[in-house]
Amino acid sequence: MAIVSGIWFRSCLYLLCVVAATRAAIDRSQEATYKLIYEDIKTIVGCYRRFNGTHEIGCTTGMNGNVGVIHYVNSTESFDWLINSGSHDPYIPLIPSTFFVGSTIKRLVNSGKVNGIMVAQADLSDVQSYPPNGFSPELKCPNAESSMYKDDPKYSCEKHQFNLDGNGILFEDLKMPVMLLKSQEEVDKVMDCYLAHNVPSGGDNASEPSLPLCAAELKAFMHAAGNSEICLRRNNLIRNFSPSQYCQELGGYSSLAFLKETPKDTSRNKTIVIISRTDSSSLFEMMQPGASSPAASMAILLSVAETLKRRRDEILSAGYNVLFLALTGESFDYIGSQKLVYDMQRDFFPNKTSNSARMNLADVHLIIELSQFVQLGRGLSSKIFYHTDPNTKSSFQSIPDFITKLEATSPSLNVVFGAASADQPLPPSSSQVFIRGLESTGVPVIVLADYNTKFKTEYYNSYLDTPEIQGVFPNRSAVQYNETSDIAKVLANVSTGISDAVVMYTTNTSADSSYKADSDTVHHVLYCLLISPDCDLFHTVLAPKDVSVVNGTTTPFPFYVSVFSAGVSTQHIQKLMLQMLAYFTGDETDLSEKDCVDVSSSPTSTFWINGRSFANGTRQNMCIKSTAQYHAASSPAFEIEGYNFSSGLYSTWTESVWPNVDAFHVRIFLKPSPEVELASMVAGITLFIVAAIVAVLVQRRAAILFPSHSTPETLTTGS
Repeated sequence: MAIVSGIWFRSCLYLLCVVAATRAAIDRSQEATYKLIYEDIKTIVGCYRRFNGTHEIGCTTGMNGNVGVIHYVNSTESFDWLINSGSHDPYIPLIPSTFFVGSTIKRLVNSGKVNGIMVAQADLSDVQSYPPNGFSPELKCPNAESSMYKDDPKYSCEKHQFNLDGNGILFEDLKMPVMLLKSQEEVDKVMDCYLAHNVPSGGDNASEPSLPLCAAELKAFMHAAGNSEICLRRNNLIRNFSPSQYCQELGGYSSLAFLKETPKDTSRNKTIVIISRTDSSSLFEMMQPGASSPAASMAILLSVAETLKRRRDEILSAGYNVLFLALTGESFDYIGSQKLVYDMQRDFFPNKTSNSARMNLADVHLIIELSQFVQLGRGLSSKIFYHTDPNTKSSFQSIPDFITKLEATSPSLNVVFGAASADQPLPPSSSQVFIRGLESTGVPVIVLADYNTKFKTEYYNSYLDTPEIQGVFPNRSAVQYNETSDIAKVLANVSTGISDAVVMYTTNTSADSSYKADSDTVHHVLYCLLISPDCDLFHTVLAPKDVSVVNGTTTPFPFYVSVFSAGVSTQHIQKLMLQMLAYFTGDETDLSEKDCVDVSSSPTSTFWINGRSFANGTRQNMCIKSTAQYHAASSPAFEIEGYNFSSGLYSTWTESVWPNVDAFHVRIFLKPSPEVELASMVAGITLFIVAAIVAVLVQRRAAILFPSHSTPETLTTGS
């Protein structure tokens, strides 16, 4: 019996080895066959689908991808040939970024001959490769549906548009994939294939090229469709049966800090609110460089916070407080500010479980919002315009009083603060949500920006809103962390002006020239946000356990808001903004790591941070006590029972779920002629039929072909 068991075990082991070897051979064969047919294009980013309460926007493909013949479109002639003469459609045009503009995209999408688009943009530092007239996929009136002037006959979008370079592609349902090729090597692969097979002997666009042709398959299948309401309803239907989802709400976490915390059950009136947004958007996944917006305003906000901290006692003794707000989700109908105002209206701000004093809209004494400051980097002007709401500004004395103080700071700063055109609305800004939140009286608002009647940047909310094109850091490779840039010095002057104006306004005193904003701080913030997160400032403000997020990371973090369920663990900008606010507004303590914990009765929070570095490369960890805290940037639409998604009252943006991390995929291959395809199919069918016939004949004649032979009887031993 033991012998039989041993034979059985060895047979099974042998069979398993044979199966494994066969499977490995099949896999190698499949991989070899795949490489003979396809070549993967790996360094890509894609456009994807988003939804609001009524529409779907963005890109998708069929479940198995979209296929088309590659055609290089780099001129009007090549573009016209594809649209009017090309007969091997559907096509997938390869477009250099200089030709990737709104009119081109719309005409290709509407042609009926295109199945997808590839964009060649291998080097974002090469500004010569940018469209010469700019590229802003945003609307001409950003966040128009949430504008306080939406139904105003005098100041609506139809009357005044701030983003004149916007083409609105970001909010179009393109119904096809758009892929950005980020590597020159990958661009060359596609071009080599195109030049070898798709260019006729008479020259490009001279006549139809002969088959086989170089083709591409683009895959970016999105699970969701319709609008946010439909998608979320489908999520609820499958929740009890599968963990899968079709879409997720956009959102994240805003950061806030008071100059001084106010104990519970005391008043927060006379609070000056200083606001910067922290997010941007673009057509492509994880491509939101944000140089013109929001990086510069974030740097100014942090610089003002650092400067006013040194004058905290003066401001507090005059009966005022300052709230610094870093809002996220503002690119998508003001998600962060809508949630904040909604909580103020319900007496839940800063948060409903906090031991600090509540704050509502009536406590807001003045809002100062920081918008764009790109022209300062490009050397176009040193003038900063202050914008006010034409409908409510006459109701608040605080507005002209603060402006008087602000203008008084100009002579010593080489920065001029001047009024924007009077007969125009507020530009797209979070402040509009605050004004709408207190409709009976409004809220006093001043928006500071480098533009007057229209944005200076031609790349607003674009994947090309880079520090190179905006003049923040014209030569990325030459930027050093410890060498203060010219733009940082100018922005520091802006910070000084704002800080001085706040102090003069609250204390009714004259400016004190001994308090200047630190240009090094501004430069460090810009460097860490736009050049490399692996910088000393980020290493300083993060907790020791979180430093691995920036270690060795040389690519800037995107400014995209992302989905709310992701939390701050993956939304690095939001995490870093909180840590920087805590660092610049907080106070150092001598608490140990063990004792650096929040006390439930205290209105402040503690932060155990990595600490400043020393010359020998070591760091001294420290405990910071600050009022800094998160505030959920989640639209009220998703928590109000029975909310009407078509009302437009709150943001309803969601993002489609896609299958996996490799959902965006591009591969190229040779597409044979229809005759060759037909011949291959006929040959395959014929081979199958012949093989089937042979198998049947062999089975029927098995006894003849494989005769059985008698075997000796098994010998047995007798007793």
